[in-house]
Amino acid sequence: MIIKCQKCDEQIIESYIGKEYYKCLYLYMNLQRYGIGSQAIDVYMDKFENKIKAVYLFYFSCVHVYSIDNDFSVPELKELLKSHPIKMIYCEKSTAEYIGGNYSSSERPFTITYGWVAEITNVDEKHRESVQLASANDFKQIVQMIYGDEDIGKSYNKNELAEQLLQRSKEGYSRNYVIKKNDVVIAHACTNAEIDGVAIVAELIVNKEYRRRGYALEIWRAICEEVLKEGKRVFSFYYSNESRNLHKKVGFHEVCEWGKIVFNNNYMEV
Repeated sequence: MIIKCQKCDEQIIESYIGKEYYKCLYLYMNLQRYGIGSQAIDVYMDKFENKIKAVYLFYFSCVHVYSIDNDFSVPELKELLKSHPIKMIYCEKSTAEYIGGNYSSSERPFTITYGWVAEITNVDEKHRESVQLASANDFKQIVQMIYGDEDIGKSYNKNELAEQLLQRSKEGYSRNYVIKKNDVVIAHACTNAEIDGVAIVAELIVNKEYRRRGYALEIWRAICEEVLKEGKRVFSFYYSNESRNLHKKVGFHEVCEWGKIVFNNNYMEV
């Protein structure tokens, strides 16, 4: 049975996740950052005979799913999604396979992309290029770059992306870094989420006209180096062999396999 969580359930969920929070980073960090009862998130548990089978956290048009044994009810999850217009399910690879195997594409067309979660403890070398914090005037260019990317952009609604980036930046939940040439943003990277002791680096993107010149490596080294100096654990998600090679070159090592289920239309229609 799926139940909506209350504030008193936070410690129960944290105990269920335990030390393996790297298997549900965004769920864990959004829960820590906002807390149950916040307007930013909705949190549910699937329970059977008083045992947790899965945790679901809704944030904007994404639902983050975590289950230790993948023995939750997919039909009940689909019923829950009827009241939440989501575009993407974000979870560990085995969970994505479990959901996908019990979800007919005739009900709602979707694609599953598999990748990795990785952590870095030391950067391979210091960055040399000039990297700076993004200004408010840079965000329009940043959104256009991300949304225009064939791989990253398909996971977002453009207006929602802009709202997320600005909101997280204002709240101090993320930091955006850029490399600029004559006021043109040619590379971007950010901490997509930060709490005490943990950060996720993400949205690495380079202007198409400046690719294959080393800017991705430079800005990635810079942001990782900056956050590591603060004593945080630094994680990243990636889905392509090209990105995998870049991460390994900088110093990342993989900690688990990942999956995202993206529904082909903007919102669920069930």
